[in-house]
Amino acid sequence: MQTALAEAALRVTDPAAVLMLFMGTVLGVVFGALPGLGTITALAVVLPFTFGMDPMLAMFMYSGIISSGTFGGSVPAILLNTPGTPPNAATCLDGYPMTRRGEGARALAVSATACFVGSLGGAVILLALLPVVKPVVYAFGPPEFFWLVVFGLVTIAFAAKGNMVKGLVGGGLGILLSLIGYTEMYGVYRYTLDSEYLWDGLPLVPFVVGMLAVSELISYSSSGGVTASEAAGATGRDWRRQTLQGIRDTLSRPLAVGRATAIGAGIGVIPGVGAGVASFLSYVVAIQGSDKPETFGSGNLEGIIASETANDAKDGGSLLPTVAFGIPGSADMALLLGAFVLHGLQPGPLLLRDHMDLVYALLLGIVISQVLTSGLGLMAVPWLARLSTLPSRAIAPFVLVLVFVGMYMLRSSIFDVGLAVAAGVFGYCMRRFGFPLITVVIGFILGPLAEQAFLQSLMISDGHYDIFYNQPIVVVLMVLTLVTLTLPVAKSLRRKVAGKGAGVP
Repeated sequence: MQTALAEAALRVTDPAAVLMLFMGTVLGVVFGALPGLGTITALAVVLPFTFGMDPMLAMFMYSGIISSGTFGGSVPAILLNTPGTPPNAATCLDGYPMTRRGEGARALAVSATACFVGSLGGAVILLALLPVVKPVVYAFGPPEFFWLVVFGLVTIAFAAKGNMVKGLVGGGLGILLSLIGYTEMYGVYRYTLDSEYLWDGLPLVPFVVGMLAVSELISYSSSGGVTASEAAGATGRDWRRQTLQGIRDTLSRPLAVGRATAIGAGIGVIPGVGAGVASFLSYVVAIQGSDKPETFGSGNLEGIIASETANDAKDGGSLLPTVAFGIPGSADMALLLGAFVLHGLQPGPLLLRDHMDLVYALLLGIVISQVLTSGLGLMAVPWLARLSTLPSRAIAPFVLVLVFVGMYMLRSSIFDVGLAVAAGVFGYCMRRFGFPLITVVIGFILGPLAEQAFLQSLMISDGHYDIFYNQPIVVVLMVLTLVTLTLPVAKSLRRKVAGKGAGVP
């Protein structure tokens, strides 16, 4: 392994390898910043052009795309409340409120720093887990995955600020909307209204972008003004100061960063889950671990740290099952499997035995690309932050056109554009009545995963429900879920008891 690592490290200094890394990084940032595209589209575009290329150089380009897309997607998420990729939707929740109060540069700097730390942490975890990856991957079956998803779902009630009931209602709506379409388990179409477009369910990207981005465009177009608070009085010098402050903010919170890194890498190891679950699960766990959970959704730095760190840490984790067993850890890793086959490589034990240098090339490429992305991103923050000072009514049409183009390019379907508009109007109405959109999005993403794991578990056990509580990992996840449910109640009772002891009526 040391020889393979040395060979990969030597190749990364080759000018051709540096060029491939740089090209992949630029493509990843650009495709990540365009709503509806992302790293999957970027990989699909470059894949044919790498045919016949040196496999090592191709790995460097792929790793550059995979690593840089997350930060690219965070830029419109923070400045325009338009997630470049679905996992960046969690970043909108606290990043955009910071922009509204004139701290967009600070939020971008937090994102860039968190992306780098998460990517580095994910790589370290990958190196540590390579020798023991097999039992870790095989330990999570449908029952374990069901309880893992339930753990994320129960936090919906506490993700809403100030109104748990509206939070639960929003989460329930998200779950109901996620059940639209054909179910393979029962072989029936549900809630499709005889529409062929709904046979596959509501597409994730148009729905999430519509709920978070289009609804916000409607909101601030009607109110006018600028995105950033005019009272903030941000200037070029202030943005440079905010950039340095954002770096310090991230590095001064090692517990939040470490927790998000562990969650991102851990979720990445579980095949097929992806960054969307990692970012939102990390976000809701950050809410549960905070002394001031009510500040999330209104510009809490730890919300950005939780989302962006987990987004990048998952790359290292998802690489594990991909290279070790040929099981894609995420959607972009599925395309990476195609790239392996394109270059005559067979993912699995033979890849680890005969081509370990390529695995290390991917790993080094992810880290180095993130260094480039974060470094260039931090230098560009003061200029990117100027977008927040443009008049809302001037920038809204441009962003809306960008959203529409991105939605259409996703599947060349005008119905996706229509769905984004409908979801935007629906989200705007929910905002007006005080329903938190975060709970709708979390329910929409996690609902189908819980249903699928639940039904698979029952099929394995021939309908016996003891499969949900007779395994060690299942029991641990059950306890964590119960603690998550009871902890806020216990905190509330403790505050009441303390208030009565202090004589507060």
